[in-house]
Amino acid sequence: MRLRPRHYALCAVIIAIFVVNIVRNHHRQTVTSSPPGPVVTGPRVITPLWSAFDAAAALRDAPDAQFLPALHNLQQLLDTTHDATTSAVDGCHTWLLFYRQAVLHPSKDTAWKDRSAHHLDSCVKYHLDTSL
Repeated sequence: MRLRPRHYALCAVIIAIFVVNIVRNHHRQTVTSSPPGPVVTGPRVITPLWSAFDAAAALRDAPDAQFLPALHNLQQLLDTTHDATTSAVDGCHTWLLFYRQAVLHPSKDTAWKDRSAHHLDSCVKYHLDTSL
């Protein structure tokens, strides 16, 4: 069988699509890889606000009857406390709400729940909002 110019063009298109998919897959893997954890230079900050966050984060998979009172307590402290840690706790509170939304409305795509769980674990471990 003799190849004609259209056969060469078709082979070139197939090879180009193959190369584009490899590059796109490699780019997706490098973008979605998790960033390194934060570098903590001092002791973990312990305040009533962080303690309330820890209590709510510990109940993040619990039923609403257990979780909502802890969340309400955290929200009240966020509204009344205005110190250096308030913005960090507020950011972690947002991730807690993202996580809870994924628990209440599960889907096949677990990316948000996984990302939120990773972030919440960092918040609890370091008492630091790593997204700032």
